[in-house]
Amino acid sequence: MGTMEKMRRTSPYLLALFVIIFVGFMVASDADISNLLRHATNPQTAEIGKVNDDVILYKDFEAKVQEQIDQQKQQAGEEQFEIDYNQIRSSIWSQTIEDLLIKQQAKNLGLFVSDKEILDILFDNPPDYLRKPFTDSAGNFLAEQYYEIITKPDIIYQRLPQDMSQEEKKNVVETFKKDLIKIEQFLRDERLREGLRNIVSTATSFISPTYARQKYIEDNSRANASFIKLDINTIQDSEIKVSDEEIQNYYENNKRFYPQKPKRKLKFVTFRLVPSDKDTAAANKSVAKINNALQEAPTFEEKDTVFTKKAMEFQGETIEYTNLNDIKPDLLPYLSNAQVRQVIGPVYLRDAIYFFRIDDKRTGDNPVVKASHILINFGSNKDSAKAEAEKILKRAKSGEDFAELAKKYSEDKGSGMQGGDLGYFGKGKMVKPFEDAAFSASVGSIVGPVESQFGYHIIKVVDKQATEIKYSQIKIQPQISRATTRNLNRNAKDFKTRVEEGTPFDSVAKYYNLIARETDFFERDRPVLGSNYLSSLAFEESVGKVLEPIEIKGQGIVVAQIIDSRQAGFSPLVDVKDRIKQTLVRIKKLDALKSKANELYNKIKNSGSLANAAELVKPYEVRTVNDIINNGIVPGYGQDIAFTNKVFLLPLNKISEPIRGETGYYIIEVHSRTIPDENIVKQNLPDYLKNLRTAAKSMGYYQWFQKIKEDANIEDFRFKFFREY
Repeated sequence: MGTMEKMRRTSPYLLALFVIIFVGFMVASDADISNLLRHATNPQTAEIGKVNDDVILYKDFEAKVQEQIDQQKQQAGEEQFEIDYNQIRSSIWSQTIEDLLIKQQAKNLGLFVSDKEILDILFDNPPDYLRKPFTDSAGNFLAEQYYEIITKPDIIYQRLPQDMSQEEKKNVVETFKKDLIKIEQFLRDERLREGLRNIVSTATSFISPTYARQKYIEDNSRANASFIKLDINTIQDSEIKVSDEEIQNYYENNKRFYPQKPKRKLKFVTFRLVPSDKDTAAANKSVAKINNALQEAPTFEEKDTVFTKKAMEFQGETIEYTNLNDIKPDLLPYLSNAQVRQVIGPVYLRDAIYFFRIDDKRTGDNPVVKASHILINFGSNKDSAKAEAEKILKRAKSGEDFAELAKKYSEDKGSGMQGGDLGYFGKGKMVKPFEDAAFSASVGSIVGPVESQFGYHIIKVVDKQATEIKYSQIKIQPQISRATTRNLNRNAKDFKTRVEEGTPFDSVAKYYNLIARETDFFERDRPVLGSNYLSSLAFEESVGKVLEPIEIKGQGIVVAQIIDSRQAGFSPLVDVKDRIKQTLVRIKKLDALKSKANELYNKIKNSGSLANAAELVKPYEVRTVNDIINNGIVPGYGQDIAFTNKVFLLPLNKISEPIRGETGYYIIEVHSRTIPDENIVKQNLPDYLKNLRTAAKSMGYYQWFQKIKEDANIEDFRFKFFREY
């Protein structure tokens, strides 16, 4: 009997405690041994990172990684699952950085946790995860058993199964003692974190009653207004001229707003890890072998028998009962209309070549609908959008081709290109109004317009069913042979050598019939081509260096050369020139609109109201918007803080002079404003102030910590140990 099985036979509360705190150590074989050797690194003393003056040792880091892996394995039990080492390492890295920063800041503030505090928690107020294993079915905390185990862990020895060896029992007890120490450290860390959060939150959560009062009034005031907008987009970019001198002057005056960290830029090629012609020929040979055998079987039953034999030969698999909604869209056309025991194939899809057999069909409990739709967005006028949708609905019901109407009019471009086809979907997959209409309508009917948050939908119900399919498949996929991989690696190394010997990068790329590309400038802590490892390597070498070929998942074998760098400081003009030009174009567009806005204002200022001036302002439109809040959002028309701010300052029922906003000029007439009266403010202000302070506490700590992390000197040496992280 294995140790884990014996442990499962121990008392339930003891097992639960082990589940919480089980730890182990990482096997060194999962690290990149070649990297360790290349850097002449001793795993016992190797540094994987630094946070200010604190070192993170490789062995300590990997111990935490293994602890996380062991916890996942225990939670999964006997189930098989694939361990994502990269995700776990990334999570542990982030947590390690955070823990060290918190300890450093606590030390700076003189914050510490005494032994007495820990003992008080363990004995007087144990947390739920410690109480729960010692709680009976009636909810009673078995305090005596808890105290006995905590204070005298050696008694566990007496409670272990008799058929366990003395050595096994001793190991269990020793492990438990170590785990108690880890529990203590965990509680200490949590207490320290809580204390630091309280200090920072208190310091950052002060909000004056005066500010809260003004904010309450602002949040609870509403206004109704009409306006005319001279939109910045009515002026084409080609009408605006921005000189290099203007861009240079703007840059010199504003370069402080363009800070940058050290950056690198690469030129690279990718040797794609794809099957060679020989590899593909081998797969085609397998397809031909299966297909010939099926062709030689004249009857339905004989094809069924042949499929079974070939599925065993080529590692076929059976897919259990699956709702149509959950079958891959590219497989569905081949499976949905086939008969039970029918063999289908070869089917050539993007990822592989398939043979299918329908093993069974049944009616399930989860009905699905197949539908197409045409979406008309609300735009600037919901009534106009609804009228447009009703016109299209009428045309669809009169017999016009629904798919063609969808391609022409639907503003859901993804499905519109497919004639509006949404495929099969079950309940809970679509927004509620759409779902209700589709499931309520009969097959073949066209309904609408149905309003949702996205606009108005015209829906055609194509099919309804609750069919579940069980099927088997043989998947033939060209496999990259070792010979192909070796050849690609050889070519990648030759590429590097040729560039190092003086042949231009682009010339070598042309020789290998590859496309040389360039990355954007990137920072060290940002993965380039999806690889943190490649990003780190680029910062270890100087401009001109050709990096060792590396295999990047989803890319291939990449050969890269560092072609440029940027030092910390301000972004050079060449990097921000386009952004500055866009800013100046926007400013000049607003300047150009100013005279038009003044001209329009002079034309209508004596009209009494914007409603009276509706004919005079054409081609501009008088728009009305209600329930405006001073938060920068113009309901139904986008964002512009200048607009909402002015609405609460302008006099009522008077045409305003032109107001410069972020996206254009406005002429506004405020019809009404509702401001909370003093009694309402006094009544609600205490609770409002309390809520503001609560929110400020939460955000204050988060913002403070982000700043601490941003200013910290964090050195990341993971590239010395792992190719992927």
